[in-house]
Amino acid sequence: MWCKDEEERGKLVEEASQCFITLEGELKGNKFFGGEEIGMVDIAANFIGYWLGVVQEVSGMELVTRDKFPVLCKWMDEFVEHSVVKETLPPRDELHAEFEARLGAPSWKY
Repeated sequence: MWCKDEEERGKLVEEASQCFITLEGELKGNKFFGGEEIGMVDIAANFIGYWLGVVQEVSGMELVTRDKFPVLCKWMDEFVEHSVVKETLPPRDELHAEFEARLGAPSWKY
């Protein structure tokens, strides 16, 4: 999405939104995808749980918001606050700086 023209970016945002809708449905009122404990799907969704927020900040894109995806955002909060996950994640400010250095500021903002 970073390098695409505006029309293509819009299509990709819509496609991603459909995937997020599917993920919200899979949570089915559970704290994590597998129930009350972190499982393989939660680990696989780590990018959404932590990294996506930083990407959104750097790019100015808002793919996942509390208004659009409240269930997924609640999962994101629970996931990053879990003691095991929290101790393994890189510091957010360092991650933010790394993404800015690698990707640079986009010429567009949503």
